Amino acid sequence: EDSLKNDWKLLGIFALITLPVMVLLGLQKDLGTAMVFSAILAGLILLSGISWWIILPVVIIVALAVGGFMLIFLLPNGKEFLYGLGMDTYQINRISAWLDPFSYAKTIAYQQTQGMISIGSG
Repeated sequence: EDSLKNDWKLLGIFALITLPVMVLLGLQKDLGTAMVFSAILAGLILLSGISWWIILPVVIIVALAVGGFMLIFLLPNGKEFLYGLGMDTYQINRISAWLDPFSYAKTIAYQQTQGMISIGSG
């Protein structure tokens, strides 16, 4: 029990350090940098030795949220639904290009596909 109490205290410290940065990134609508900070925070949490009883539910919730988002995105009217929720067109285009870059090889994924072709060509 004492170990779990210390784990929650450590998570609180991580939150106090990370939350102001995430708020500022949210105000700037900089999702890419927020994702990098989240990945760094996840690594710190894993390396800190926090109990899996705390980590596992968070991992499950995040996996379900990402899976739900992708399911909505891939539905026939999913992109329109997400646009209606406030996602910008460029964000939807980036996800589309990431999922199927060669369908957008002449437009929004040109640089991405050319990079893959160059790497593949040696």
